[in-house]
Amino acid sequence: MITISDTLILSAAIRAARGALGWSQQDLADKAEVSLPTVARLEAALSSPKLETVSRMIGALEKAGVGFDWTVSNGFGIKVTLRR
Repeated sequence: MITISDTLILSAAIRAARGALGWSQQDLADKAEVSLPTVARLEAALSSPKLETVSRMIGALEKAGVGFDWTVSNGFGIKVTLRR
């Protein structure tokens, strides 16, 4: 189960990845094949996202050259890097 603090970390990582690419929320929505309101809600951490939605967004960001390094051993964390 994704907790509120996990959602905040995930939303920040997606915003950072999108920013590193210079993408707008609409760009991410188009590439991930999700709606603009879905991207906005996830980035604002207004609700717990569906796994499929997160997978689509992360997949689109990774395809564009963003790397996500996940930490779960001592709490949840994500390191975002641009691999160009």
